[in-house]
Amino acid sequence: MGNLAALTRPDGPGVVRGLAIATLTVGIGVWAALLLAPVPTQPPPMLDAGTAAGQDTGRVAGWFGGNALRVPVVVTGVIWSNGGRAAALLSVNGSPAQAYRVGQSLAPGVTLAAVTANGVSIDQDGVIEQVAMQDNPTNLIQGFIPVTEATTADKR
Repeated sequence: MGNLAALTRPDGPGVVRGLAIATLTVGIGVWAALLLAPVPTQPPPMLDAGTAAGQDTGRVAGWFGGNALRVPVVVTGVIWSNGGRAAALLSVNGSPAQAYRVGQSLAPGVTLAAVTANGVSIDQDGVIEQVAMQDNPTNLIQGFIPVTEATTADKR
């Protein structure tokens, strides 16, 4: 009992000692409550990242580049047969025309899906797009240009 009387004395060192013991006791209690608390298994509902029903953010996403960009493809020619072996001459993003087979990648996320007699089908990120040839090659003069007497008479 003598020690208890020493702790409750109103003198300076006794008060400081009592405050130190009370602070230590509160600190141990707080840390024990924090360290021994159960861990939550899922985040609280207010931290859910999903959008609420009825909110369409597509237009806002378009401002910041959220929509997929379309790769410009120009069909310059096709080699097509009924047997399914087909190829196409394509200009992708303004580059010189190159030959591509069905299933071959034209650009990241862009593949040649099918070749028909009049154009091609391009798969751009899961969206099938039909691209027709610009000019019918049968209407264009290919190879040598025949010279007739009428054209040589005009030049004289």
